[in-house]
Amino acid sequence: MGDTSSFLIAMTGGSGSGKSTLADALLSHCHDAGIVIFKEDGYYWPMSHYGPADTDEQRQAIIERVNYDDPISKETSLLARQLADLKAGRTIEQPIYDYDRHDRSQETTTISPASIIVLEGIHALSVPELKPLIDLSIYVDTPDDLRLARRLRRDVIERGRSVESVLSQYLGTVRAAHYLHTFPAKFEADLVIADEGLPAYGQVRAGEDAIARMLAPIIDRLKTEGVI
Repeated sequence: MGDTSSFLIAMTGGSGSGKSTLADALLSHCHDAGIVIFKEDGYYWPMSHYGPADTDEQRQAIIERVNYDDPISKETSLLARQLADLKAGRTIEQPIYDYDRHDRSQETTTISPASIIVLEGIHALSVPELKPLIDLSIYVDTPDDLRLARRLRRDVIERGRSVESVLSQYLGTVRAAHYLHTFPAKFEADLVIADEGLPAYGQVRAGEDAIARMLAPIIDRLKTEGVI
């Protein structure tokens, strides 16, 4: 465990792996111990990072050029700095990413310190600056077909995209980036949690037994570490 007060859990897995659902279940289970979720998605670079974005044409050109599944698309130095601050007991103002505008919002989210911090995202174990901060690393192992089905449901229903655009992005960048940046963490993580088919994005309720089986090894480790 690190030398600061909070215990940091890094939870990763491919897009649509169900890691957010599992992180939320862990949040509920460990509520009394003091726990907070730290999502990495807010740290996508603002559009201004890539050059002029004053017109619709310029903005669209940037959107088409950026590989959002590569860690380079995120401001990892800020992510690591704020995570270190939070772990050390300092309140942070976390950036918010506006997916509709493909840009960082002017608003922020205030996150206060807690005994347990759960860093959740596809690059949670892919950023070298984060590794010294992590006390427990978790990889959620989910079949590709299930992850793709969840991604389609999210992007088509919730974000209004076409099926063709989602599949084009998946085959063009998402799949390759997953195996280059996210998947290798499976072989280094402290715990590998096999997906029990948890539904994502709130469409169907997950079975309590499935959630309990996925949570069990995490809870056991936290008890062993004396965290809960």
